[in-house]
Amino acid sequence: MANTIGWAQIYCPSWWGVEENKLSVPEFPEYCALIPADCGTQYGYSGGATFPERYEVNFSGATGTSTLTFDAQSYPDKWIIVQGGTVLLDTGYRGSTLFQDALNDALAERGLPPETIAGTGSGSANFTVSGTEPVYVYVYAPVGNTVYTFTVGCPV
Repeated sequence: MANTIGWAQIYCPSWWGVEENKLSVPEFPEYCALIPADCGTQYGYSGGATFPERYEVNFSGATGTSTLTFDAQSYPDKWIIVQGGTVLLDTGYRGSTLFQDALNDALAERGLPPETIAGTGSGSANFTVSGTEPVYVYVYAPVGNTVYTFTVGCPV
């Protein structure tokens, strides 16, 4: 019997390993692909659940303070920014608290514990970029019909 486990679907969106290693696995390109992003440009998504949507932000070697501006609208979404394996920012789930039960159910379906919606859907937060390592933005949108936008500002 053939092995039917979709390891790429498990490995690539996980915290296991670093992004550079994931991208080097030739069997996984569809699942391991990152969305290239530029600082100062707004990105968005609408549709079914995505857990996570993964962006690699180009800072062109700039370092300093950057700002994440986000809008989850109603359905809860979470942004995590990582550089060099270190979490620089975790917004927690943001959105309408009317969807707390839907969030808990969606997380439970993935074998994860519940998380409290941390605040309204829109806001901003600062983080510091240093060095030349890539910066990754993971957007967790576990509830269907999600719509979000975000911008990662260029460091100043």
